Amino acid sequence: MTPLTGQRTELMDLWHHLTHAIHDRFRPIFREFNLPPMTLILLKQVNHHPGITLSELARRAESAKSYVSRMVDSLVAEGYLERRPDPADQRLIRLFPTDLARSRLDALESRIREEWAQVTAELSQADTEAVVRSFRVLLEALRRTRNRAESGDHRDA
Repeated sequence: MTPLTGQRTELMDLWHHLTHAIHDRFRPIFREFNLPPMTLILLKQVNHHPGITLSELARRAESAKSYVSRMVDSLVAEGYLERRPDPADQRLIRLFPTDLARSRLDALESRIREEWAQVTAELSQADTEAVVRSFRVLLEALRRTRNRAESGDHRDA
């Protein structure tokens, strides 16, 4: 394993500070919409995969089924999600977004894009291109290491 030194350590520290700064910047928007971030994750998953089961939703959200179940109960009670039996297998319950969920998601995402536009307006075109290029490189490195880990190949990157 390659030890973290110098710039790699700084990269890790910068990433940590960046994610916290982003959360701090967008937390008031989630409060404004009264949607905790986990709620947004669940609503987005159901919106992108209408008819998803609770088990699949928990897997996609990488969270405990019991926790997701409580969150779904709340989202159903608030009118964001509907539960419907599967026509082919009445034992399965499928989740669907309501019109309220879709409109709130659209409004929230629009508000987040507005806020992000304000943040990125501070960057020059050259800086924007450099950040995009760097994120693409980092994302590709993450994909390669994930693929190797999934295949059982644990060599250094």
